[in-house]
Amino acid sequence: MPPIHTFVFAALVLVSALVAGCGKPKSAVTLPPELKAVQCPPGRGESAAGAFANARVTFLCIPKDLADNPHLLRCDLESRPMICEDAGSFVYSRTQAGKVIAGIPRDGADLLRSTRLTVNFRKDPPRQSTFEEAETDWKFLTDEGKRHLPAGFTLAKGTLCDRNASVLDSGICNLEAQSASLYWHVAIEIRRPSGERIEEGEYREALAFWLPFLGKLVVDPAPK
Repeated sequence: MPPIHTFVFAALVLVSALVAGCGKPKSAVTLPPELKAVQCPPGRGESAAGAFANARVTFLCIPKDLADNPHLLRCDLESRPMICEDAGSFVYSRTQAGKVIAGIPRDGADLLRSTRLTVNFRKDPPRQSTFEEAETDWKFLTDEGKRHLPAGFTLAKGTLCDRNASVLDSGICNLEAQSASLYWHVAIEIRRPSGERIEEGEYREALAFWLPFLGKLVVDPAPK
């Protein structure tokens, strides 16, 4: 091929690659200040939104290669063959000083008297019950979960909370909720020494922070 033809051919290949790249999903998402302030572990400083059923769910503090391929947020990257479905999970913690961290704090000082949001979501309700919606000597029901659920979520079960911290040094409120196309199990955990009583007001404060935080991560249904 003559040199001039070779140059033209190479230029066309480059243009085609650029055009194809423009059609790929972008990893960047616009975050409100509360989400920008979340502290990430080293090497996991990116954010991206993935499509789950009809929803758009934002994941904070993920590796760049995953943020550049947000369709993989639906996938179990370690399964062979790879399994992709409308399901996911995430964990965030808040220190006593108010610092929000992705995952579980490694620093014991940050872990002490912290609160934690653990979320699992899927397209359909679980086939087996995750917890019994009944008060006992050890657990109580509260309306605080329903009161603080973000717009677009409807309480399906709960909110059921531990009266005292367990042997795992924490008390937990469990609730289940439905958005337009996804089913959510939400656990709000308060770190306390085993046996210490946790007042409803403490759970109220944690629910009032974490449930609106969850709402900032989810759009369901997402605009077409």
